[in-house]
Amino acid sequence: MNLRELLLLVSLAGLSAATVLGFASRRPVEVRASFLLGALSCAITTVQSVLVLLGGTLPASSLGLPGTVPASPVLALGIQEDPLSAFFLLVVSVSGSAILLASVGYAERYVPQRRGFLAGGCGLFVLTMVLVCTAGTIFLFLVAWEAMTLVSYFLVIHDHEDAESREAGLVYLVMSHAATGAILVSFLLLATATGSTTWEGIAAGAGGLPPGVRDAVFLAALVGFGTKAAMVPFHSWLPDAHPAAPSNVSALMSGVMIKLGIFGLLRVVLGLLGGGPSWWAYTILALGGVSALAGVLYAIVQHNLKRLLAFHSIENIGIILLGVGAGLLFQNLGYPALAALALAAALLHTWNHALFKSLLFLGAGAAVGETGTRDLERMGGLIRRMPGVALGFFVGAMAISALPPFNGFVSEWLLFQSFFAAFSTGSVTAEMTLSILAAVLALTSGLAAYCFVKAFGIAFLARPRSQQAELAGSPPSSLVGGMGILAAFCLALGVAPVLALDLATRPLRELTGAAVGSGVSLSVLSNLPNGSGGSLPLAPGAVALLLGAGLLVAWAVWRIRGAPATVVGPMWDCGLDAPTPRMEYTATGYAQPVVRIFEEFYRPIERSDSAPALRPPWIVLARVRRYTVEIAEPIRAWVFPPVASGIFGLARRMSRLQSGRIHAYLAYIFVTLVGLLLLVRAVGGPAP
Repeated sequence: MNLRELLLLVSLAGLSAATVLGFASRRPVEVRASFLLGALSCAITTVQSVLVLLGGTLPASSLGLPGTVPASPVLALGIQEDPLSAFFLLVVSVSGSAILLASVGYAERYVPQRRGFLAGGCGLFVLTMVLVCTAGTIFLFLVAWEAMTLVSYFLVIHDHEDAESREAGLVYLVMSHAATGAILVSFLLLATATGSTTWEGIAAGAGGLPPGVRDAVFLAALVGFGTKAAMVPFHSWLPDAHPAAPSNVSALMSGVMIKLGIFGLLRVVLGLLGGGPSWWAYTILALGGVSALAGVLYAIVQHNLKRLLAFHSIENIGIILLGVGAGLLFQNLGYPALAALALAAALLHTWNHALFKSLLFLGAGAAVGETGTRDLERMGGLIRRMPGVALGFFVGAMAISALPPFNGFVSEWLLFQSFFAAFSTGSVTAEMTLSILAAVLALTSGLAAYCFVKAFGIAFLARPRSQQAELAGSPPSSLVGGMGILAAFCLALGVAPVLALDLATRPLRELTGAAVGSGVSLSVLSNLPNGSGGSLPLAPGAVALLLGAGLLVAWAVWRIRGAPATVVGPMWDCGLDAPTPRMEYTATGYAQPVVRIFEEFYRPIERSDSAPALRPPWIVLARVRRYTVEIAEPIRAWVFPPVASGIFGLARRMSRLQSGRIHAYLAYIFVTLVGLLLLVRAVGGPAP
């Protein structure tokens, strides 16, 4: 057993112990120990995955289930870690460690009831995600995947007394199991055609699959993994489930879990199938563009802070899919270096989003916990009461808005560069498609910045908009510490992105045969039709250095000339004597220009009415005007109701088969057996 295997074993044992300790805890000290042990185990996993990414792999090991043959091709359990799984394990472990550390104070302050269940559930949730990444066989992957879904479901309905939480959990459970069914179809097709249940065996035999089978595997995997990743149009579970869950669970789900949908898609489409025809790439690009733009547009009109962040997860999944689709397209066109560039953007944005979205959800959790509301209109002025949380949320807002020197800028900049490089491929279709998507990406980035000006400004700046916001206290130090770790990673990966690219080198070579390193300019990359890769100078690092130099010069000037004199005077209030929170910008008013511009997309329903009210000191009957705007989600309103109606109608018809007569049930069994025998004979199998 080498060091990498030992560290993985220790981390798995630590997460298991944290889970047991959490569920069995009766005292606050045991809850704290459970979270801290889970955070330490994730830190060990981080070290282990870095070692794998820098060199070496963990070969698959078969462990037979009790009472079975160890070498059974169906029931064999196998732990395996290749470069792709190691990179996603790094994503899980870095964010998981900070979130579990922040959960210590979060559980004590904001979840006084069922803290032990929350601690054990979070530990088990992270453990199942680690097993998803390290599964070396179809069987273990599906078991871990279903366990991850069930654990996250019970965490979503943690506040099960709330009907909204129960409904959100039910929608999530139904859509997740439908997605698992699609994943199972793709795996069964691969296992049947290749005769293997391990990743190596399937990859070795997938080259001879008929085109129809390959297309069916791709579509099933896209639906299954795309649903877990909250890709439009399979996203409807996410905006309900994430706000309903405790905020640390929301951070784990939105920051970490949905990335495993991207992991599964990359595993099947590029790792097992080795790519496919161009229409696969264009399908992923189209869904990515729609997800990115629709996600940010719906985020802008949300006034529930956690729901706003949830829609931004859909947006960023769309950005990741744009990188995946572009990489698949370049590989199909015979440009492996450009494929590596686009996939590098996708992998980096996967990690970046895990960091800044976890940071934002923890900040939102502190704001919601201290004010008792998710409504932005009832927050305000929180920067004075929780400056550490405000600073962390501000860093996350800068990062998700793709502003330097933070990490979100790096991955989106790389993605733009890969889109612009399409003009050297000679494919008119690719050039037109990626040009349009570059404009979509630019619009998405601008709207994201617009949205987070609203989110940060309304929640943390100006005056408190309610008594709850005015009386908000200071959040726990462990929560602020966890946010500090994530903010530091956001800054580090923005200032020194080459470190992240070095860790992505082996996964990129595994997927495309090329990589992005150092020393080769972008123009050289774009003219390598069969290049094995190279690197490009990263402008974000230069921007960060220039920014740092500018700050250093400013500090030196300030020290030499001395601090300017401070003059205190009354604030200009437009002639009013005493400004009140009612005079501040509202979240609704701030979003109205975008609603007007994209009115055909939103199709808002506006209502204006008036109601009687008594106004002292005159005690006369007055009229109070109210203006409301309702915006429905078209996919939820137009797509899912007909689908649900069709499913219920089919279920009613199928219920007639349950007649209660034994001879009818025997006839069903006989017909099924005959059908199976005919199917086996048709596919060329041996007759029983």
